[in-house]
Amino acid sequence: MPGAAARHIIRNEMTPRREIHGYAEIALPVPVDGTFTYMIPEEIREAIAPGCRVMVPFGRRRMTGYVISTHSDPPGGMKIRNISALVDDQPLITASLLDLAAWMSGYYAHSMGEVLRAVLPAALKGRGRIAASAAGDSMFPEDEHRPALTAGQQEAFEAVRASIGRGEFARYLVYGVTGSGKTEVYLRCIEEVLAAGGRAIVLIPEISLVPQTTARFRRRFGERVAVIHSRLTGPQRASIWRDAAAGRVDVVIGARSAVFVPLRDLRMIVIDEEQDSSFKQQEKPHYGAVEVAEFRARSESAVMVTGSATPSLESWYRSQKGQIERFVLPNRPGAGRLPPVEVIDMRKKRGGISEKLLDALDVCVSAGRQAIVLINRRGFANYLQCPKCGWIGRCPNCSISLTWHSSGRRLVCHYCGYSGGTPEKCPECGSYGFVRLGGGTQKIESDLANLLPGVRILRMDLDTTAGKSGHSDILEKFASGGADILLGTQMVAKGHHYPNVTVVGVLSADAGLNFPDFRAAERTFQLLSQAAGRTGRGSEGGKVYIQTYTPEHFIFDYIVRHDYPGFAGRELASREQFAYPPAGRLILLTVSARTRDTAMKGGESVAGAAAASGTVEESGILGPVPAMIERLRGMYRVQVLVRADIGPDGKKALVGACREALSGMRGAALQWDVDPLDIF
Repeated sequence: MPGAAARHIIRNEMTPRREIHGYAEIALPVPVDGTFTYMIPEEIREAIAPGCRVMVPFGRRRMTGYVISTHSDPPGGMKIRNISALVDDQPLITASLLDLAAWMSGYYAHSMGEVLRAVLPAALKGRGRIAASAAGDSMFPEDEHRPALTAGQQEAFEAVRASIGRGEFARYLVYGVTGSGKTEVYLRCIEEVLAAGGRAIVLIPEISLVPQTTARFRRRFGERVAVIHSRLTGPQRASIWRDAAAGRVDVVIGARSAVFVPLRDLRMIVIDEEQDSSFKQQEKPHYGAVEVAEFRARSESAVMVTGSATPSLESWYRSQKGQIERFVLPNRPGAGRLPPVEVIDMRKKRGGISEKLLDALDVCVSAGRQAIVLINRRGFANYLQCPKCGWIGRCPNCSISLTWHSSGRRLVCHYCGYSGGTPEKCPECGSYGFVRLGGGTQKIESDLANLLPGVRILRMDLDTTAGKSGHSDILEKFASGGADILLGTQMVAKGHHYPNVTVVGVLSADAGLNFPDFRAAERTFQLLSQAAGRTGRGSEGGKVYIQTYTPEHFIFDYIVRHDYPGFAGRELASREQFAYPPAGRLILLTVSARTRDTAMKGGESVAGAAAASGTVEESGILGPVPAMIERLRGMYRVQVLVRADIGPDGKKALVGACREALSGMRGAALQWDVDPLDIF
C-alpha cells in the first residue's frame, strides 16, 4: 500500500550509529506515485539503509525495490508484508542521488521506482574490473606539451576556476568553433577540481568518441579515469559504481547514464557537444541528461560546463537571457583555420557523388591526405521498388519502407529490427526485377570503390561497429593512416581530431530538412557544421563540399559563413512566434493500440482529459493526430501534443487524468515524454 514518505530521505550518510527501524518505504518500478510500506525482517534491520535494493512481494510477483527511508511507524489497519531479501550489503544509491531521483520523478511525471530503475539499472550486480580504455593511449597521436591558452580560453578558464574555488554552483556555456580548444578548457578546469580534492564527470554523446577522449584524459590524469557506456557488462558497471562511491575514481567519462555515477566530492560536470540528441533517453522516464546534470550540479554545489560549436537553442536562449554565462572561442589556435565550404547543386546531376567532390577526393588521396564522407543513412538502397506496378517493400510491423542491404541481400527495418530476404519476384504483380532507389553507406562505399580504384575505404555505421571494439578498431585504423577515406553516418561527424583530413564531403545534405519537425533546420545545421569541422585542423588546411537538391534553403548561407549566431537568431525568432521550445514547453502524449480505430479513440479521450484536467488551456492542446510513423513494432500510434509550461504537480495531474481516461479502453496504452526531442 502506498506510503507517505516518498521524499523523506536520510541525509547523514556518515553517522556512525543510526536508529534501528522496523519498517521501510520502498519505491517500486511501477507507474504508481509514492512508495510502498514493508516490514523489515529482524535479521537485516542493522544492514538495511536508504539507497539499498531489496526483493519484495508485490501481488503475485517478486520485484526489486529501492529503499527510500526507514521508520518505526506501522500504518494502521493494514497487513504489512515482509521484505524478502536485501540485495545490497551497502547502499549503491547515495542520498544525493535519491534527491535527484525525487526531482526527476516530479519533473518527468514518473514514479520514483521507474526513475531509480534508470538511475541504477537492474544489470548492475556482481563485481568486475574497471573497463580499460577501448584503445591504447597512443592510438590518437597528440602533442604532449600543454598548449598556451588563447585569450578566449583563458577567460573561460579563469571564470570556471573562480567558481570552483568558491565551491558554489555555476553553469557556463563554452561556445567555440570546431577545433577552437574547448577540450583544453575542460582539462584545465578539471585539473583545478582535482587539485582542490574534488572529482568530475565528463559526458560525451557518442560511444565512438570514447577512445579518443579517454586517451587524452588519461594522458593528463592517469589511471584514475573510469569509462562507462552502454557496452560494458553488468559487473564492469558495478565495479565503477563501487569504486566511485569509495573514492577510488577521480574522473568518470561516459555517455548519458554516466551522470548518475555516485562520485564522492563531485565538483564539476562537463557536457561536450551538449546539443546532441543522444543525451535524451527515449525510453521511460525519458530524462534529459543535460537537465539532470544541472539539477545534480546545483544540489551538490558543483560547476557545470557545457560546450559546443553549435549549442542547443535551449542553451543559447538561456545564455542570451543571462541564465547561463557564455564564453566565445571564435578562432582555432595555431595554424588551424575554418575551412571554406562549397555548396553543390545536385538538381541537374546524376548519381550520388558529384564530379567536383570526386575530383577533390582523388586529389586529396593522391597527395597522401585523408578524407571523410558523410551520408546519414545506412544500407545500400533506401528502398526496393517494382518498376512495373510500383510495389515497395514495407515493414510488416511499421508503416515505413524497408532498407535494402547488399550484405546478405536483406530487407531491414531500422526501427523494429525486422529482416527478410529479397523476393525473387514482385509479390503484387509477379514480375521479375526490382529497382533500388536512393542510397546509403553501403551504396556509396560501392560507388567510391568503383570510381576511385585502389582507394582504401573504411565504412563506419551501426552495421560495421557491432561489438565492444567496433568503433575503436575503425578509428584506430584511420588515425594510423590505414585508410584514405572514412565513410559513415553521423558518428563520423562529431568530435574527431584528424589533422591529415583535408576534404569533407556531405551527401544528401538536405534529407533532414524535409523532416516534419520544428527542429529540422537546427539539427541539419548542427550536423553539417560538425561535419565541416573535421577538416582544416592541420597545416594543409581543408575544404568542405556539401551536396544538396535545395541549395536555395537559407540554412546553407549560414553554413558557408560558419555563422551559428546568425542562424540561431533566425530560428529563435520563429520559435518565439509559435511558442515552441525554448520559448515554450512541450509534453508529448502517445496512445498505442493494435488497431488504428482503438488508437484514435484513445487519442481523442486523452485530448479531452487533458483539456478537462485544468492544467492547460484548450488552445495549448494539439491533436489527436496519427504519429508520423503511424505503425511501429506492430502498434498503431496517435499523438497529442501539449504546449504549456506546467509544474511537477500539474504534470502528474495531467498524466493521471489521461491515464484514467484510458483505464476502461482495453488494448490502449499511454506513454508521455516531457520535453520531447523526437516527434515521429
